[in-house]
Amino acid sequence: MASSVHRISLAGTTAASAHLLLLAYTVVQTLSAHDNQWTIYWIKFLALDFPLSLGVVPLAWMFPAAAGGPLYDLANFWWPLAYHGTIGTAWWYVVGAYIEARLKNRRARAHLDRGEP
Repeated sequence: MASSVHRISLAGTTAASAHLLLLAYTVVQTLSAHDNQWTIYWIKFLALDFPLSLGVVPLAWMFPAAAGGPLYDLANFWWPLAYHGTIGTAWWYVVGAYIEARLKNRRARAHLDRGEP
């Protein structure tokens, strides 16, 4: 029985790491905001993690920001943080791995077209 070897994708890991860095930056922005508009920092993830980011929208748009700030707000801070931290990061790993596989296939076909091994 042949076993398939699953390799960790470098491009996927890079994309997921970049996503986590942007997530950490967003958390710092949110926690250091001195006004009640701290929820706007999550908007960039609606576009960045689309279409998976639609899982955040119902809670975030139904509930206003908590008066106590982000640490007291499940719907507008903790839910987006958990969702984008797991689902969004996994999404970007898959996107990076897919792009890497497509580029490898394209290079392999180019070598075959030129008669190279």
